[in-house]
Amino acid sequence: MITLYTASAPNGRKASIALEELGLEYRVEALTLDGAQFEPEFLALNPNNKIPVIDDDGQVIWESGAILLHLAERYDGDGRILSKDARERMLAIQYSFFQAANLGPALGRLGQALRKEGEKNQEMIEIFSKEATRLLGALESILGDGRAFLAGPYSIADIMHYPWLSIVQNLKFPALMEREHVVAWIDRIGERPAVQRGMAVPK
Repeated sequence: MITLYTASAPNGRKASIALEELGLEYRVEALTLDGAQFEPEFLALNPNNKIPVIDDDGQVIWESGAILLHLAERYDGDGRILSKDARERMLAIQYSFFQAANLGPALGRLGQALRKEGEKNQEMIEIFSKEATRLLGALESILGDGRAFLAGPYSIADIMHYPWLSIVQNLKFPALMEREHVVAWIDRIGERPAVQRGMAVPK
C-alpha cells in the first residue's frame, strides 16, 4: 500500500492525480501545513519539510516531479502517464522540469506577494507577475501548434502543470485568460475523471 502525505495545495495534487490516473490503491495522510510539516516525524520523511511525500513499500520519495516519475516507472506498464516512446518520454520529462523549475516557483512567489498581510511589496508583485506572464506565453507557444497535450500523449507533464494553472484560471488572471490555447488545455485536462478525483484529495 502506498501512503501519500499531502495537503490542500497544488503540489500535493500532482501526486494524487497521478495515483488516480494509474488506478493505484493508496492511503492519505493529510497535513494542514500549520506546523505539522516541521514535526520530527515528518522531517524524518522529508528534511525539506514540503509535501507531497509518498511511502511506497518502504521507499520514501519526495519532490512532486520525482514522485510522478517513480510512479510512472514502477506502475505504468502501458504508458498511461509516461510514453514508452523515447522522444515523447523525454519531452514529458523536459516539460515536467520546466514546471518544477519555472512556472511553479513563479506562481508561488506571485501568490505569496499578493497574500502578504499589511503593505504589499509592489515591486515584487510586478517582477513575479511579469515572469508568470512570460512563462504563460511560453506555454501558449508550445500548445499553439494544436497539440492536445504537452508532450504528445497525456503525461506527467500535464499532471505537473494542471493543479497550478487551474488555480490561476479560477482567479481569472488576465495574462492566462488571454491565452486561448492554454485555457483550452486547462479545460481539457479538467474534464478527466481521474484529475477530478485527484484534485479532491485530501477530502
